[in-house]
This record gives sequence, C-alpha cells and structure tokens, in this order.
Amino acid sequence: MEKKQVRLEEHEELAEKLVLKDGKCPVCDSTVDRLKPVFQKKHIEDELYVIEKKVAELKNKKEELEQNDVSFTNALEESKKAETILNTYKIKNESQLDEISAEIKAKVKQMQKIPLTIIPGQLVGVANLDSHAKTIYESIISLEKSTSDFDQQKLQKNIESRADSMTRLSQINQEYGEISGNIKKAKVELEKLGSTLTELKHVEEYITELENIQENVYNRDGPVGKSLRSWALEIISQKASDYLEKLNTKIQRISLSEKTRDVNISCYSRSTTLDLESLSGGEQVSVALALRLGMSHLLGASNHNFMILDEPTAHLDSERRKSLVNVLSQLTNLKEDNSSMQFIIITHDAEIFDDSSVENIYKFESNPNGTIVSRL
Repeated sequence: MEKKQVRLEEHEELAEKLVLKDGKCPVCDSTVDRLKPVFQKKHIEDELYVIEKKVAELKNKKEELEQNDVSFTNALEESKKAETILNTYKIKNESQLDEISAEIKAKVKQMQKIPLTIIPGQLVGVANLDSHAKTIYESIISLEKSTSDFDQQKLQKNIESRADSMTRLSQINQEYGEISGNIKKAKVELEKLGSTLTELKHVEEYITELENIQENVYNRDGPVGKSLRSWALEIISQKASDYLEKLNTKIQRISLSEKTRDVNISCYSRSTTLDLESLSGGEQVSVALALRLGMSHLLGASNHNFMILDEPTAHLDSERRKSLVNVLSQLTNLKEDNSSMQFIIITHDAEIFDDSSVENIYKFESNPNGTIVSRL
C-alpha cells in the first residue's frame, strides 16, 4: 500500500503538469477528448484518499494487535509464575487448590477472633496459627524475658550519658586534630632544627679547632708565644747592644732572656758579665735608653731620627737625670747617612739642662691671659 501511495503521489505531480489545452495533448499535441484516468488529477486524488483511509485502518488494527500481544505476554508470564508456584508446592490438581483455599479460610476465621489489643497470655493462641506465627511468638517471648528488668529512667540516663560522651568525643577529636597539626608542625620544625643542629656541630668543630689554634698561637706558654718572645728578646738585645756601642760605654753587649714570668737583663764587657747594680748612674741610664730604642725598633720604628720624651726623668735621682741628658746629647751628635737623632724632652726638672749641650730650651708658664712661652 505504501509503494502504491508513493507511485500515485508521483502520478499526481505529473498530472498537474499534463493538462489539456484546447483539446490537445500537451505531450504529442494530438486532439483528444480526455486523458487516461492514471493521468487525471481528480482520479489520482480519489485513489490517494482511499489508500490513506485504508492505511489508517491498518494502523489502528496494528496497534490493537500490539496491545493484545502485550496482554498475552503478561498473561503468559503470570501463567509461568503460577506454574512455578504449583510445582514448588507440588500442587497437581484443583482438589488440592480447594483444600488450600479451605485452610486459608479457616486461618482467616482464627485471625478474626484475635483481639486488636493482645495481652501476653493470649499469644499462645496466636502461635497456633502456623509455623511463622509460632516463630514470631517465640521471638516475642524471648524479647519479653530479655526486657523484663527494663528501666525507662535508666535508659534515659544512658541516652543522656551517651550524648555527653559523644559531645566529649567530638571535643577530643577536635583536640586530637589540633594536637596532630601541632605535631606535624613540630616535626617540620625539628627537621629544620636538625639541619641547623648539624651545621652548628660543624661550627662547633671549627670553633674548637680555632680555639686550639688560638691556644697554640696566643697562649703565653704556647710554642708560638715562646718562639715570638725569644725572637723579640733577641732583636731587642741586638739593637740595644748596637746603641750602647755608639754611646762608647764599657758595656759592649746586652742579652735579654726569659726567666719564668720575668725578663733577665745581662750586661757584658767583652767576656765579663757585669752586674747592673755595679754600673754607674749614667751607665744604667744608657742601658735603659738603649733597651727602649731596641723595643722601638722592634715595634716598627726602624728609622729613629726624631723622638718625643714625656717626663723621662720621673723616678730618677739627680745624678741619673743629668746622665740621661748627656746620653741623649751623645745620640744627637751621632751621624749616620747624613742624619742625626733629634729629641724633644718634656719635663718639670729644668736643672737637668745645666751644663748640657742642649741647643734650645723653652719654658711654658700659664697665667690668666694664657700660656707664656719663653726661651731660656
């Protein structure tokens, strides 16, 4: 029917184009009374109407058949289920079904006799209904025994106690979370501190090594300290001896040596050892000045052509005061490499310059108007 409908629709399109004009065929231009029915639009429309009506009837019939098919399928499934139930309970004929129906009616009558509110003593009758009712009855009896000493107030207290415990547990969990977080942070800090501690151990080792080096270098009794003192005393002795030689004293050489915590001064005249106490005041001043000049040389003043002496006569008697000036005068008169030593002496003892060869002596006096400087 659908193919025929499609074919007619195609003829309908063609029929709209094939229309007689002045009694002639639009195709062959021959004179005709009318077109064939298959090319007449009215005829084709009638045919299409009949076919569409028949298609509609067939669709309705198809839907009805499909509904019947679904009903039959459901009925078949129910039949299969019923067959399975019958086979399960070994029911083979209608008489057995009648017996089961009668038994159900009897049970229903028994159930109708059971009051809506049942007291424990009436449960025995209910238990006789069937095995399932008996099982329920036994469960109820067991439950009654297990709850015979039930206390509602105690239960309420237990519920409240449980609620308190749950609240406390929640607080503990929160505190545990905070503590766990702090522990994690502490572990991170410990890891950082661990690396820092390792670095500090290295630093401690370095410091210990430096302390050992410092102990050896700066300790007075260490090997470096002893070696430096020995070297320094030798340089001072050598330079002091050089200055004594220039001063034309009977002392030709001075030797400094370490003795416990002190320095021993030995003076020599050729191979003879001279006692310091046996030296004259001028010789003692020469020795003291030579030692100071030797120490100045050791401290870096290798070219002693100018020196300032502040109160050099303090704690000296009159003989040694004059001797000091004479010794300084001798050093001033020494000439090496066209240069001589010059001294500026600052003192309160003006008498030390009596009968001396000092070239210029200036006196400083203070008064209300300031300081007066005069040449003596």
